Amino acid sequence: MATVNDQNSESGLSTLYPCRPVTEIDALQEALSTLGTVRSFQQNDEIHAVQQQEKFLYLFTEGLFTAVRANDGLVLSSVRGKVIYGIAECLRPRGGWFLKVEEPCKARVIPAEHAFELFTRQQLWEPVSVLLAWFLQMYSLRDEHLVGVPAYVMIRSKLLELNLQPADIRRDMNAADFIQERTQLARSTIMAILGELRRGDYIEIKRGKLIGIKHLPKEY
Repeated sequence: MATVNDQNSESGLSTLYPCRPVTEIDALQEALSTLGTVRSFQQNDEIHAVQQQEKFLYLFTEGLFTAVRANDGLVLSSVRGKVIYGIAECLRPRGGWFLKVEEPCKARVIPAEHAFELFTRQQLWEPVSVLLAWFLQMYSLRDEHLVGVPAYVMIRSKLLELNLQPADIRRDMNAADFIQERTQLARSTIMAILGELRRGDYIEIKRGKLIGIKHLPKEY
């Protein structure tokens, strides 16, 4: 999954990933807006949907977040803007990943049982299903970019993803760090391929930041 605004077209990410189900997210956020309590979160806070047998949904109206795989710290995706976190985790608890807060924000925190009762009462399981299907599509496409492919294909896909991020993210993000966090390739491999792409005038990088992409061959 990539960093996503409320409309994928705003960042160009619809060229890599399916469009975000904004209508369904808005409907669920509105229906849940009177439940739970509002809490503040700070940068680097880690949010787990299931805590000591208690289950919660988190509704964010704004912010920047990273989904992190719990067992090894691999960055699965980033998301910006409206987020409903915890539905899948509370339905099928596994603890495989958590949400990391990248900038101060607030969320409405709702006991999962209250949210699920409302979904049933207001017949909202269809938009829930659409949202979960979108997540499945996102992670399936992500695996196509990373599983069983050469290192160059991984790096190429993450360069394209980074190039489509909002300007403030690209300005602050080291390109090699962005790729390594999301692929766990050896840094020497990443730097070698980035170096060859720079020398071939395929990409422009200054002080470790991706300035732009001219053309990336599909094969190395």
